[in-house]
Amino acid sequence: MDLSPPDLIERARAVLRGNDLGTSTKPSPTLYPHQWNWDSCFIAIGLSHVDTGRAAEEIRSLLRGQWRNGMVPQIVFNPNATGYFPGPEVWQCERSPDAPAGVRTSGITDPPVLAIAALAVWENAPDKSAARAFLREVFPRILHFHRFLYEQRNPDGDGLIVVVHPWESGLDNSPPYLDAGKRVHLTYQPQYERLDLLHVPAQNRPSNKDYDLFVWLLEQMRAVNWNQRLYLERATLQIQDVLFNAILSRANAALAAIAGIVDESPEPAEAWRRETVRAINDKLWDETAGTYYSYDRVAGRLLRDDTIGSFHTLFGNVPGPDRATRLVQSHLLDENRYWPRTGIPVPTTALDSPWFNAENYWLGPVWVNTNWMVLKGLLEYGFVDIAASLRAHTLQLVNRSGFREYFNPLTGEGYGTGAFSWTAALTIDLLSETPSGSDRS
Repeated sequence: MDLSPPDLIERARAVLRGNDLGTSTKPSPTLYPHQWNWDSCFIAIGLSHVDTGRAAEEIRSLLRGQWRNGMVPQIVFNPNATGYFPGPEVWQCERSPDAPAGVRTSGITDPPVLAIAALAVWENAPDKSAARAFLREVFPRILHFHRFLYEQRNPDGDGLIVVVHPWESGLDNSPPYLDAGKRVHLTYQPQYERLDLLHVPAQNRPSNKDYDLFVWLLEQMRAVNWNQRLYLERATLQIQDVLFNAILSRANAALAAIAGIVDESPEPAEAWRRETVRAINDKLWDETAGTYYSYDRVAGRLLRDDTIGSFHTLFGNVPGPDRATRLVQSHLLDENRYWPRTGIPVPTTALDSPWFNAENYWLGPVWVNTNWMVLKGLLEYGFVDIAASLRAHTLQLVNRSGFREYFNPLTGEGYGTGAFSWTAALTIDLLSETPSGSDRS
């Protein structure tokens, strides 16, 4: 199929212009009217190819919401937006002495793509002097964020960061969180009104039962005034998430690279990376299955739910060559699980999983950001032909079905909101960097 790259890039840029709030970019026109953490990082990566100044501003805007303890929040609320649940009046983060002054945010974080995005601004900037000045500005803030993760979310001291809310994982209703969530006892029925279903059909979104868990966990954290350490001592949901930690591994490498550019020591980031890589390989690898799983720290067990998260260890440069080959050859390329013969790779939940649902959020649909990370990981290990094929599949999907939030892996139909910013931004990145090699159809 002729992708007409110049036309597709212009269409993608139009999406980003339409969602531009001035200094930040909302994920979509109506469903997500605020600034989301990893969304803005992916957006900055795309923008870095067309306007590095605006890409830098996207990151600065996100960092306005950084907490005094270093946490970069999942959401920085747009004071001019309404109609989103849960809004700042639900989070009530002002209860915490660590919350930022003059900015309203959520009380949890997001997958740590921030350092990766900041390094992309440098890599793609035509003006290296301005880009270096930007990195000098944000380096201490990103270092503070990583230190927060290792000091306040690393309870075992092994380098595996704990996720305490499904929203923190980025993959809200992914099977590991539904699996672990089954054993969480809700002591009351939370009362709330969902607003997402005004924009998206219920069959494409997390269930009401999922939302009960999401809101109940939020309220438990709010009850301790967002005290991270106090909450972690009693948290009923604690997941050492393979995707989150794999992204952190790559982010530490990016942070070390930034340190070198701005004449700071890379050692803290390099040490953190070594710890996390070692812990993922020691604790999250299942030798019998030949793959990585997230770990339920409360129940003390691997969550053996087959999801795309295992392949993001490639993005984090976590496995050795033998494990990487096993992941790709035995799992990723399996047409009954992740590379459907007549569909689109890579479903976020394995096709043969009992959790699989082709139309529902993270239970099966293809997302451009998760494909993008898998593709980058494949290139890390020299799987150039497979990466080229995945790139072609992803761009064809967007060209055919539009800049949707997510897509049916069997039919290519788009779901969720339209004009979705990270879909547009990462399309720009995919069209700007062409991996060589022949397609694997």
